[in-house]
Order: sequence, then C-alpha cells, then structure tokens
Amino acid sequence: MQFAKGFFPWVAFGGLSAVGWQWASLGALVVSAWILLAGVKAGFKAEALVLEYSNTVFFLLWTGLAFADPTSPAEHLDGPVSMAWLAATAWGSILVGHPFTTGIAKRDVPREMWNDPGFLRVNLILTRVWAIAFSISTCTLGVVVAAHLNVGFRIFFQAAGLIIPAIVTVQYPKRVQARMNATMPQGV
Repeated sequence: MQFAKGFFPWVAFGGLSAVGWQWASLGALVVSAWILLAGVKAGFKAEALVLEYSNTVFFLLWTGLAFADPTSPAEHLDGPVSMAWLAATAWGSILVGHPFTTGIAKRDVPREMWNDPGFLRVNLILTRVWAIAFSISTCTLGVVVAAHLNVGFRIFFQAAGLIIPAIVTVQYPKRVQARMNATMPQGV
C-alpha cells in the first residue's frame, strides 16, 4: 500500500478546497514536499519517488498560478488538469522504461525479485492501468467541466479514477501470485 502515500497531497488538495484554491494548492504542496523529503531521508532512490516528485512539481506550479492570479479560470480546471498531469507522469514513466509502480513496489519486495521478469511485467501492467484510469478521468472530468455538471459528477469521476486502479494494484499481484503457486509442483 506504499502507493497510497503518493495520493495524500491530492486528498489534502480536495479537503482544503473549501478554503480557496490558493490555500488548497499550498497545503497540497506542503504535504507533497513533506512526503518527498521523508522518502529521500528514508533513502529511497528517485525511481521509487516518481509520484512524489511529480506531485511536488505539479503543486509548486499550481500554487504559483493560484497565488499569481487568484481569479484565473484555471481554478475550475483543476480536476482535468491534475488528472492529465498524473496521466502524463504514468505514461511518461512507461515511455522512459521505468513504470512508476516498479519503484514503489521495490520498497516492499526483496532485492532479488527486482529484475524478475514477472515482477517487471506486473508493474508494467499496473502502471498501464493507472495511466489509462488517469487518462479516462481527464476526459470525463473535462466533460463535467465543459457541461457545467454538478460537483457530484466531479467527485464520482475523480474518485473512480483513483479507487479503481488502487483496487487493481492491490488485487492483481495477489492473483498473479496465486496462479504461480497453483502451477508450482507440490513439494518444491
């Protein structure tokens, strides 16, 4: 469940949005930086902190925009823009050959598994799931904003874009492991 920490800044952003997008952005930036610094201090390499770096850069930029122009129409685009940022992070990590879930998963698995083809494949699949979910959320939230739908739709699509891949991230490796265990000869 290490991946869950990477989404705390987004929870802070949503929770603080009632006090204004500037303060929600700043609060999320503080949470992002704190999580990133904690990871660096714990000795995690950059590949294990892709999401934390990405979040910190996003909230640094978003906070700068929010304070530079508090009346910017960008305030109402935070849902699709943030999901697009996360999609770009996920797709970009695949493109450069280091799916972001791999670094996160390495925090919980023994070093001898890090180069195992099965481990690498599972994490490529999981990163694709996240990338697709973020991409779909970007589009659906864009429709919600363009159609001026109520906040319930926004909450639903944003939550679905995070909850569905989180469930897959927890369940899929368990299923792969169960299949592997079922195919192993008995007594080995």
